[in-house]
Amino acid sequence: MAKKLSIRTGILCVPAVLALTLGACSSDSNSGTDDGGTTTTIDDDQDGNTTGSGTGSGTDSGDAGGTGAGTDTGAGTDTGTDAGTDTGGTPEDLPPPSVPVLSDPTAAPIASPDADDPFGSTLEVDEEQPSAGGPPTQPKNLRLDLVSNNWAEFSWAPANDDSEVVQYNIYRSDGVVYNVRGDQTDTAGGTQEEIDKIWNTTSFIDCNFTRFADRLHNCSINQPEPGRTYIYEVTAIDDEDNESAASEPLSITYLAESNAPVPRYADLYKGENDTFAQDNDLSAVGYWLDDFDLVFSDEFNGDEIDGDKWQTGLTWGDNRIINGEQQYFVNTQTNPDFGYDPFSFTGESMIISAIPIPDGLRENLPPVCDEEDALGLDRCEFLSGALSSHDKFQHIYGYTEGRFRVSGVPGALSSFYLYHRYPGEGVYYHAPEIDIIEYLGENPFGDADAFQTYHYGDPNTKITRSAPTMSYKKPGGGSYADGNEWHTFGVLWEPQLVIWYIDGLEVKRMFGPQVSRQPMNIVNYLVAGSGWAPTPDASDETLFPIQFEADYIRVYQRDAFKSTAQFGN
Repeated sequence: MAKKLSIRTGILCVPAVLALTLGACSSDSNSGTDDGGTTTTIDDDQDGNTTGSGTGSGTDSGDAGGTGAGTDTGAGTDTGTDAGTDTGGTPEDLPPPSVPVLSDPTAAPIASPDADDPFGSTLEVDEEQPSAGGPPTQPKNLRLDLVSNNWAEFSWAPANDDSEVVQYNIYRSDGVVYNVRGDQTDTAGGTQEEIDKIWNTTSFIDCNFTRFADRLHNCSINQPEPGRTYIYEVTAIDDEDNESAASEPLSITYLAESNAPVPRYADLYKGENDTFAQDNDLSAVGYWLDDFDLVFSDEFNGDEIDGDKWQTGLTWGDNRIINGEQQYFVNTQTNPDFGYDPFSFTGESMIISAIPIPDGLRENLPPVCDEEDALGLDRCEFLSGALSSHDKFQHIYGYTEGRFRVSGVPGALSSFYLYHRYPGEGVYYHAPEIDIIEYLGENPFGDADAFQTYHYGDPNTKITRSAPTMSYKKPGGGSYADGNEWHTFGVLWEPQLVIWYIDGLEVKRMFGPQVSRQPMNIVNYLVAGSGWAPTPDASDETLFPIQFEADYIRVYQRDAFKSTAQFGN
């Protein structure tokens, strides 16, 4: 069945000089943030996505997310490419849109971040001097970074003491108290790194269920409730057990499970009269996509990779193995004679295929494949492919969607995300990444299989900060890999707002000033074995080739942000 676009197509924008630089086109080198996966390690040289060895015991199941019946996308397309169940197109059974109402529609808009300090770098400084022998100074600048339906991240400036601050107490208005110390330890590698990250960035996530489901912060018990408001205060304790005065209180209202009202807010990139987020029901793509135009697409109707749109290598090249991954991405553009091409075409779709590496091709692998992996996994056991639009297309804000058949093979990880080309410099450093979908063929940690994450860099420490790994289980049971079905995975990226969609329906959202304002490109690849996904059984010929099939990848933007779309080098 032929693919049809049922929405208007806008004229592709030419590269434009952005009114706000915000580190958008820094001359810095190919730096990277932490890739999706649920256990994150700090990548000190910021050279690519780095993930540790597992999820721990808690993920966000999210079975109740979504907004109603319907399994199709609001992307305005018809159909599938060849055999297999077609779940594309606007859901026919969507109820009329219901625009959520703010509790106080007359409230003044939330103030915009400072254009000279967009990510709060200077708010990490407390100039108050401590008194000799007294308690630490009051923690300053307690502020919200990001909030979702069952987690929020907030930060404060480190307190000062004439000796040493050794602990922060975080008081929640319902009586929950969290203790944060620099000497806390945990046997799980990813969890220990999260503890260190909390201390080194004076930030906290209530509650990071990815790391602390049943220990330390006990998220399984202390998880905030969707839609509820909590008040937070932070105190500092020194090495003589003196406790400071409490910070100014911070009120956080957690988002509803779906279609949460978006508060009025000002932003560097948003016009004063731009009320798109407040005037629309954003719970289904079909409710609002007519306000957008298509600015980038690949329908994969040809018989080869479109070199004007894609690179077959990643920004960090092939001299680095990330996340304990066990595949080698063959760059068919720079090494066409490697001996294996992971990309094939049906005339209406593109397929990435992963296979165990033939012995005769091992001599073509780079030296990094022979190095010892930090996670103890064998490197470059499989061959696969990756697409990246860096230096071809990047944008700030919009709706990005792909229509895929994901792999259900144990050890496969079908990935589709937005990623920075340049991390920015100084106070503009942010190094963002939005994981639209990371699909585990088999999840050894729970029932959910579709994962969404957000990562960004702390401008002061260059430490990668990551949201909890949110997850979603297919409504009605089964998995998104069942039945050879097509599914759409998309993300709406707006100023201070990110909403994830599966088959056109909202599954997760987050809001806050740490949503990136830097350009990102599109990445699409197939992992075979990693620190997160188990190693595929190379001896089982029935598993191979592992395949990840793309029907299309598209980016849509509102008129307000089309000038941010950049094409070519």
